[in-house]
Amino acid sequence: MVNVRKATLEDEAMVFDLLGQLFRLSSASDQVRDWQEAKTQFQKMMKDESRGSIFVAEEDGDISGCVTLSYPEAIRCGGIYASIEEFIVTEKARGKGVGGKLMEAVIAEAIARGCDEMDVNRPSELGYPVYLRHGLKDLGKNLMMKIPRQGE
Repeated sequence: MVNVRKATLEDEAMVFDLLGQLFRLSSASDQVRDWQEAKTQFQKMMKDESRGSIFVAEEDGDISGCVTLSYPEAIRCGGIYASIEEFIVTEKARGKGVGGKLMEAVIAEAIARGCDEMDVNRPSELGYPVYLRHGLKDLGKNLMMKIPRQGE
């Protein structure tokens, strides 16, 4: 049976393994600017939930999926909204409802936090139907650019 729960510091290696799978699937080499900085961010999120939430799906001691939320503030929302940042289910677990259980968990979390809305930027083709089944609407184009860091 699949259990969805908030991630802990002990889940770091398995979460980063899943993130590596996500970015290999997307064929985008620039998805993570610096893996060490990403790990630092994971640890900060574990210590301060105002930075975001990470949920994992676990079965028999193995993590089969994860999803991360951030909580930006927007004038239009009168406060925070939830943004799904990363969402991955292992190939072995796909089609077994793991993604749906993760979506249910993040929707419940967004409601509990008083978020006005939830969004997903650049959904993957695999995740797209899961988002639609859980009530997200396709609103069209999404634009983005990487901001150069000083010295780059």
